Amino acid sequence: MRIILVGGGKVGAALCRSLVEENHDVVLIEQKESVLKHLTKRYDIIGLLGNGANHKILEQADIQDCDIFIAMTDKDEVNMISAVLAKQMGAKDTIVRVRNPEYSNTYFKERNFLGFSLVINPELLTARYIANSIDFPNAKSVEHFVNGRVMLMEFSVSDQSVLSHMSLSEFRRKFGNIVICAIQRQDTILIPDGNDRILPGDRIFVTGSRVEMVLFHNFVKHKLIKNMMIIGAGRIAYYLLSLLRNNKINLKVIERDEKHAQWLSQEFPHLNIVVGDGTAKDVLLEESAASYDAVATLTGVDEENIIASLFLEKVGVQKNITKINRTSLLEIIDHNFVSSSIVTPKSIAADAVMHFVRGRDNAQDSNLDAMHHVANGRIETLQFEVRDKNKMAGQQLSNIKLKDNVLIAAIIRKGRTIYPTGEDILEVGDKIVVITLLKNITKIHDLMKGSRHE
Repeated sequence: MRIILVGGGKVGAALCRSLVEENHDVVLIEQKESVLKHLTKRYDIIGLLGNGANHKILEQADIQDCDIFIAMTDKDEVNMISAVLAKQMGAKDTIVRVRNPEYSNTYFKERNFLGFSLVINPELLTARYIANSIDFPNAKSVEHFVNGRVMLMEFSVSDQSVLSHMSLSEFRRKFGNIVICAIQRQDTILIPDGNDRILPGDRIFVTGSRVEMVLFHNFVKHKLIKNMMIIGAGRIAYYLLSLLRNNKINLKVIERDEKHAQWLSQEFPHLNIVVGDGTAKDVLLEESAASYDAVATLTGVDEENIIASLFLEKVGVQKNITKINRTSLLEIIDHNFVSSSIVTPKSIAADAVMHFVRGRDNAQDSNLDAMHHVANGRIETLQFEVRDKNKMAGQQLSNIKLKDNVLIAAIIRKGRTIYPTGEDILEVGDKIVVITLLKNITKIHDLMKGSRHE
């Protein structure tokens, strides 16, 4: 598809990468020449220097031929104006980033009367992600497929874990319809078979229906979040507090800016707010951080979040949620975090946009419904729909020659979840969840041996 993207910031750059990887024609409009040069050199895209809300710039971008217009600048007003203009000039779909709670509550709370196809709020999406992770405190990460029917969770395996040294065949006999679809062992990623064994220090990626995964999660270690500390009272914290308002969780916020703390106390009168540097060791000790079931470190400085989370792990906090914007830091810190869940707002926002793009692309040519990256992007989890023209349709799984490092983890058929064996047959209309170490898989036939990716 032909996609025009306005704004080459953190989310915009992530979108450039994903859109190019999935073979879309991308035009980037960016006001900063240095940013534009960097991204046009790095990715196979067309660049236009200028303001995305400028009529002439949109004309130069051939807006009348645009399938999807995406406005992702750091200015809500520019995003909304440019998207309204783009729609008037012929763009089929418009996606806008709107971060300000005042705009979100005024224009988009009940209905989207400005006519945008999708409104993205990275901070709200991140808050929802965190709120969801609180429901599963033992998991390092949680992903959803097929409208929540299938879940993928990541767990760390300790020496004391009931899973330690268990073979996968034993695991399957014990837990039935739950599949370990990948294992991260130090720097190695495995797509395991029944002969593999779970070892201490492994990170396992487990998939199953929501009900089965809830039961498994509680079996691993039953734990509830009863009290939680939030460090940093920015927009993510604001949305998170709104989402948790009716939960029975005792909340405390530490914010270094006194005026901002006062504003937050007006929004949430019954909230326990402490003015101080929540990333400082003495403040964390004074506020008894070690006694909290969960701590979310959400300041605007990645390094401070990392250092605070490492300290919190050391003093025994069981669930740490750490916000990191710079994905370049992830590989450096990943092995140091045992109990921390890492959230990256730009990746969460980009994934939401790509989900919409794939939905539109699916209606045309592709049958890729969803894609998630786990293990710092080394594992791709994909959702496809089986269509009548697909070679897999009507085939028994044992007869389908899948590429190495590809696993069909689940089949969803008419609302029923199947955890397949070689005897299962794929039917037209099935949704399949695929785990793979391969990159840039966008069509179902790319999973089979002999396709263009080999």
